[in-house]
Amino acid sequence: MSPRQPGDTNPTHPGPIFVKGADGGLNPFDAKNGYASEAELQNLIADHPELLRGDQMDPEDPRRWLLIGREVGIPGGLGQSDRWSIDHVFIDHDAVPTLIEVKRSSDARIRREVVGQLIEYAANAKRHWPAHRLEQLARESHADTLDQTVLKLCGSNEAATDFWARADANLRSGNVRLIFAADRIPDELYQMAVFLNEQMTHTEVLALEIRPYATPGGMEAFVPHVLNATPQARELKSEISGRRKWTEAEFFDDVRRRLPPDASNAVRALFDAVSQSASTLSWGTGALRGSFNPKYAHVGERSPISVFSDGALHINGFWMDAPYGARLKEAARELFGIVANERNPEIIPVDLWVPKRQALQDALARLLAPNAAKAGEP
Repeated sequence: MSPRQPGDTNPTHPGPIFVKGADGGLNPFDAKNGYASEAELQNLIADHPELLRGDQMDPEDPRRWLLIGREVGIPGGLGQSDRWSIDHVFIDHDAVPTLIEVKRSSDARIRREVVGQLIEYAANAKRHWPAHRLEQLARESHADTLDQTVLKLCGSNEAATDFWARADANLRSGNVRLIFAADRIPDELYQMAVFLNEQMTHTEVLALEIRPYATPGGMEAFVPHVLNATPQARELKSEISGRRKWTEAEFFDDVRRRLPPDASNAVRALFDAVSQSASTLSWGTGALRGSFNPKYAHVGERSPISVFSDGALHINGFWMDAPYGARLKEAARELFGIVANERNPEIIPVDLWVPKRQALQDALARLLAPNAAKAGEP
C-alpha cells in the first residue's frame, strides 16, 4: 500500500490549512488554484530543493540535493544535437542522478503522456550523454564552488573523492530517480507511479505533489508530499543498489559509539522487548546510521516504530493501517507531548524517550497485541 492517506481522493479544491498566530488565533491559508505557470513551480523547486522532501523518500537517510542543471538538453542519438530538455537535473549525496519533470494539473499531458516523456528522457540520457556530462553540467552551474559544495553534500572526503565517477556509473546502470512534480497529482498518474516504482528494480519513480496556499495578505505556504515512496520499493532498490545493510552487531557497535551507557542500555532493552513480540525484525540501510524495525504479521507489512543508532525513535503511525495508526499517534501525544503528524513519523529524541522507556514498552505491548484490534482500545 502507498502512504497516500485513506480517503484522499485528491480533491480539486482542498480545504484550507490553519496557522496558529502569536495571539493564539488561527489564520487560514486557502488553497490556490494551482500555479500561474509551470515556470513558477520550476523556479520554486530550483530555489528550494527542500520541497523535494528527501526525508519522505528515505526516512533512514534523508536525501540531500545538489541542483546541477535546468532545461538540460538530451540528444536523440549518439553525437546528435539535443532533441529534448528536462526541467531539472538534481543529484543526491549518494551520487544518484534525479530527473524532474514539472507539469500543472490543468495540463492534459500530466495523466499519461508525461510518463512516457520522462522515461524517454531517462533512457536517452543513459545512452547518449557522454562520460562526465553530469560533472560538466554541475561545473557550469557552480563554477569554482563545486568541489566544496560536493564535499558538504557528501559529508566526507572519502565519499566526495569518487563522487562523479559514481554518478556516471549510476546513470549507466539505470540507478536514477525520476520525479513527476505538480500542484496536484491526478489519480491516473499516481497509480502508474506506484506500479512503476514497485516493479522497476534500479530506477526510482516518484510522484511529488506541492500544493500552494495563500492568505489574502499575500503570505504563501507550500505543502509537499511524495505520494508513493513505499517501504517495499525502497527495500528492493536498497538491495539492488548495494547500499549498506546493517546487522545487529554493527548496529549496537554504532549505538555504543554514539550514546552514553544509560541511553545505550535503553536502546538494547527496547530492542530485547520488541524482539520477543515482533514477527520479524528488519535492519536499516542508512549510510550514516543504522536502525531496527520490528514488524508484526497481524498488524501489516510496515514497522510501527523505527529505532536508530543515534537513539532517535520514530513512531510510524502515519503509514499504519487502522486502527493502529491512530493509536500510535495518540500514544506519541500522551507519552511525549508530540503532536500527531499525518504524513511523517513522530520523531522522539533519545533524551525524551529514554526516561519513559518502560511506559513506552508497555504502551507498544498493549497497542500491538494480537487481540488489540478486537478489544476496541482507544
